[in-house]
Amino acid sequence: MKQIFTFLVAVLITASTYAQVGIGTSSPDGSAALDITSTTKGLLIPRMTNAQRLAIASPVAGLQVFVTDFDGGSFMFYDGTKWGTLSFTKTIPDAPIISGVAPGNTEVIISFTAPSSNGGSAITSYTATSNPGAITGTVSQEGSGDITVTGLTNGTGYTFTVTATNTIGTSAASAASSSVVPVSPLQVGDFYQGGVVFHLFVSGETGYVSGETHGLIAAVEDQSSGIQWNNGSSVTTGATATAIGTGSANTDAIISAQGATETSYAAGLARAYTGGEYTDWFLPSKDELNQIYINKSTLEAVSGFNAFTNTYYWSSTEHDSDDALMQLFYFGHQLNYSKGFTSTVRAVRAF
Repeated sequence: MKQIFTFLVAVLITASTYAQVGIGTSSPDGSAALDITSTTKGLLIPRMTNAQRLAIASPVAGLQVFVTDFDGGSFMFYDGTKWGTLSFTKTIPDAPIISGVAPGNTEVIISFTAPSSNGGSAITSYTATSNPGAITGTVSQEGSGDITVTGLTNGTGYTFTVTATNTIGTSAASAASSSVVPVSPLQVGDFYQGGVVFHLFVSGETGYVSGETHGLIAAVEDQSSGIQWNNGSSVTTGATATAIGTGSANTDAIISAQGATETSYAAGLARAYTGGEYTDWFLPSKDELNQIYINKSTLEAVSGFNAFTNTYYWSSTEHDSDDALMQLFYFGHQLNYSKGFTSTVRAVRAF
């Protein structure tokens, strides 16, 4: 109490002697009765509850206080006849909204929507932050968009929040995203969705989607070592496509021409396979079968993958009503042979 009294006395003496007071400066501005100078601290006006404000007797015009329990905390002033609040014309933005997350190799792309209010000042940047790790990524823009956060660990689950920043400051964080796991890009020889990847689609192939990874998977085992291509009678099925990406349509055509899915002929047996609990397996087309042969050694090196036999494998590509194409996995050559011949089947599926 003695120290406070001494300080007040010093201020009053200074004010009466020099007609102005400087705090943090020895040269107060001539137009100011009190000149407070600081680059690290601010002026803290009296804080009180609303009940305490109302209890102030005969407030003078210009009186200002901070009311702690009014609308979460408000500056209030008295204009000589009534009290009012000081409103913010500019403040920090509202929180953005995360609209999606997409994993990549050691990175995640976070899509966000700009907040409905920018706080009265243009947003200059958005920052996404990971949990765990607090790894960040920032984009400098005003509207909605995407943020790429790099330097993540593949196989680790992350959630993200996004904040918006304007000239006043940074918003509260958005709601957390759903969990997402960065992954290494798929490669030939990877286990995936019930089998092993043997081909990744490239531009121009059926199934290719720009910016996405799609391809073909081989079953981990043969479905038969000796089964006919047809169901016992030679008919034209129309399954003549040869290109990569056409085996599924070939299989559909064969089954449509030869009856419901059966396990007594090659295409039906391939479709009946349920490896990985998937039901969309099919007999590969001529070029798909050859792609399996090209990557034969890579596939066979994968643990749990059953090696191919050095014999003929059926494709789904029909030559005519009597013959269909098969490939010898010992030398790799392809030939058209009687549909009634019994040969080996290895089912595939697309992802």
